[in-house]
Amino acid sequence: MRKTCLLAIALLVFSQVVSQNLKTPTLSPFSEIKQEVGLTEITLSYARPSAKGRTVMGNLVPYGEIWRTGANASTKLSFTEDVKIADNDLPAGTYALYTIPNQNEWTIIIHKKTNMRSIAGGRVKAENDAFRFNVKPMTNPVGVETFTMQFTDITTNSCQVQLSWENTIVKFPIEVEVGSKIEAQMAELMKAPDKIPHRTYFRAAEYYLHNKVDLNQAMEWIDAALAKSENNFRYGLLKSKIYNAQGEQEKAVSTVKIANEWATTAKNSNYMEQTSVYLANLQGGAGTSTDEDTKSAKYAEDVASLDNILKALYASISGEKGELRDWDRFRNLFIPEARLMPSSKNKEGKVGYRIMTPDEYVTRSGKWLEENGFHEVEISREEVEYGSLVHVFSTYKSYRSKKDEEPFARGINSIQLMNDGDRWWVIQIYWLGETEALPLPAEYLPKR
Repeated sequence: MRKTCLLAIALLVFSQVVSQNLKTPTLSPFSEIKQEVGLTEITLSYARPSAKGRTVMGNLVPYGEIWRTGANASTKLSFTEDVKIADNDLPAGTYALYTIPNQNEWTIIIHKKTNMRSIAGGRVKAENDAFRFNVKPMTNPVGVETFTMQFTDITTNSCQVQLSWENTIVKFPIEVEVGSKIEAQMAELMKAPDKIPHRTYFRAAEYYLHNKVDLNQAMEWIDAALAKSENNFRYGLLKSKIYNAQGEQEKAVSTVKIANEWATTAKNSNYMEQTSVYLANLQGGAGTSTDEDTKSAKYAEDVASLDNILKALYASISGEKGELRDWDRFRNLFIPEARLMPSSKNKEGKVGYRIMTPDEYVTRSGKWLEENGFHEVEISREEVEYGSLVHVFSTYKSYRSKKDEEPFARGINSIQLMNDGDRWWVIQIYWLGETEALPLPAEYLPKR
């Protein structure tokens, strides 16, 4: 009896102690995000400190020292499949992410030991690294109060990991393998082709088309899908797109007409509209920018990344005197509703602007650029990303010829872009040239 009473008293005391514990908010709350990239799932877990009025870079986060890249414990990246990070091979698994910030360059450390809470005393040893690499930080004109990490620029086989805090953005690329895995899956499935569902053939054909892998194989697979699902208007539309990508426009037109008839018979308003719009695009003729698929093969590299589309934007308007421009290439960079807006002061000193579509820009400026010679080059760039919204402050110099030693103009292009999951698009460009009264700010010039 006495032992029973003592046990009851002990349990009562313990419950009172537990009940008296105070639960408070975490100063640097934990966050975990998962992202599917291709066939790989990537998990990022980290704690999020806030600036709270403090100077962050070079102070709260010292330059030249290893940082946990967050708070409380090591930031971790996990991969269900092997990946590449900045061209370095990395096996599937979980790794700690450390960084060494500096004003003009950051070192990114992918570390094998993930159980360290404190990294003081040189505990992050190079022999335990998977690898290290360097990246350039970017200036963020929009301040970020709470340390934020996210996945951006997501494609079927890649993404960027982006770090943002205060006025600094740092990002690095992750690539995953997709094509060989799909080929291996299909090779296994083809051991019993009669058992392959028509949707599997369709998905394989769709992947091969959108990723420019093998258009002939894509055609074989969509034919196999249609053989198992006759009069399938969705599959008919994809087959038309494959024909178009192969340069077979007449076959593309006849095929999408048949797909439209199938959709009409089935009274599917969605695909009645999709096939009608695609047919109109096909019959619009070459030289228009409304049909993405018509030019996708020729200009695919231009719109494959943010860097590529900005390089293509400058390259497409640049050339020597008498050199014709590829205006189809220029048009392909923009959404159909895109606007280009130069800004300047009028005679009265009032700031004004002019609004043009890409076609109007070509009409108004194209001939002059070709007759007089014009080269515009980017000399500095500041990027800000939020989901699908991307804003670039791109500082430029303008020359009449590549041989010119000094530019005749400088300025800033304010460019809005988006990635729709398949490619990059320019949404809008608003630009302002430098004047004696309005010199370019140092923060938008090349960093020495």
